[in-house]
Amino acid sequence: MANYQEDLDMFDTTMVPEYANEIFTYMHKLELRMLPAGDYMDRQKELEWSMRGILIDWLVQVHMRFRLLPETLFLCVNYIDRFLTRKVVSLEKLQLVGTTALLIASKFEEVQVPSVSDFVYMVDHAYTVDEVLKAERFMVSLLDFDLAFPGPMSFLRRISKADDYDIQTRTLAKYLIEVTIMDEKFLPFPISHTAAAGHYLARKMLSKGSWTDAHVYYSGFTEPMLQDAAQLLLRALAQPKGHNAIYEKYTDRKFMKASLFVQQWLASHPV
Repeated sequence: MANYQEDLDMFDTTMVPEYANEIFTYMHKLELRMLPAGDYMDRQKELEWSMRGILIDWLVQVHMRFRLLPETLFLCVNYIDRFLTRKVVSLEKLQLVGTTALLIASKFEEVQVPSVSDFVYMVDHAYTVDEVLKAERFMVSLLDFDLAFPGPMSFLRRISKADDYDIQTRTLAKYLIEVTIMDEKFLPFPISHTAAAGHYLARKMLSKGSWTDAHVYYSGFTEPMLQDAAQLLLRALAQPKGHNAIYEKYTDRKFMKASLFVQQWLASHPV
């Protein structure tokens, strides 16, 4: 990595190459600080991991209905996990936690944010506007106003530079990374590790060749470092019922039918 010289493309203004190393060094520190506890469900009295999965599956559908950015979904899930790490929540309030997290994430990431009334409608008026706003204040306070979680999309864009931003690889990697939000086994992994594992596995499935020095440079991970996460991801992909909303989402042509491709690939490459 030390000997690999980054090709500074001065016309690539979106990736601000002059500051990229400093930015991603900071983001790596930030992602570690914002990791939720991987065992937080042990301290929850009424909740189980399966309930978290049901909540996120529903949030994926709401996220699609509102046509929100990918970053908003990952930010929302991070807020939920960090909140539940710190606060014991009753089952009847779990949907309020998810709704509030998506509202805050939307305010952080989106240009046009759905109104609080829109969110109340999505929960079929199970909560009032005042209850959602009160929950919002409580969640932001409990998270110490620390809302700038570095999601996987930034790390994926960085790694994609090694493949000249190949759209097929990136789209498949997005599906693979999104699947990880459904499985609590990925909570201990820093999000940059998850992004790298998704990109690595996407290249494997598409037969794009070896994990090169450029990939190591841009991701920060060697091939052996990604094996455990990649194997865990393969097992998650083999059970699409565990991430049904995400699976259905990625059957669409605009996502290159990534989930259908993965199921076809798994049929000829048993886990």
